Amino acid sequence: HRLTDKEVKEYDNLWEEYLMKRETMGKKNGNLQKDLVELILLRQFIAAAAIPHTIEMVENAIEMGRKVIVFTSFTEELEILARHFGKLAVTHNGPMSTTMKQKSVDSFQKNDKIKVFIGNIKSAGVAITLTEATVVVFNSFSWVPGDNEQAEDRAFRIGQKNDVNVYYQL
Repeated sequence: HRLTDKEVKEYDNLWEEYLMKRETMGKKNGNLQKDLVELILLRQFIAAAAIPHTIEMVENAIEMGRKVIVFTSFTEELEILARHFGKLAVTHNGPMSTTMKQKSVDSFQKNDKIKVFIGNIKSAGVAITLTEATVVVFNSFSWVPGDNEQAEDRAFRIGQKNDVNVYYQL
């Protein structure tokens, strides 16, 4: 999906503010750490803009009787998606205890009423099995391709008997 005209304008404004701030501060070479933080703000904007499209994709998959994994990079997008799907979803992110994380995995794998697993890529992208899913949606994704591949593999594990579709919101 493309950004709406309004979203493009908001994104451009964020970018222009970033460039003006750099110029005002006389940043020719910049400060790498600060520059990365500023660019993360743009990534968060794009992640937020993708949420309605991810919701639509997930709802369509649920209507077709499929279970879905949604990966996120930021806590805020995970929380928005979790609120939207409510009792149909479980979450998995860094602040959760190991016990709560395992409970989310077990619920998704064993409970037919749980249709959506929403996980942070860093937290849920390794060392868990989610073979009940046949759809994987990246609402946002890591800058590190290997992190994304590892996350995809949560659905491609021993015991997976179905085709799995993976979608990246670009």
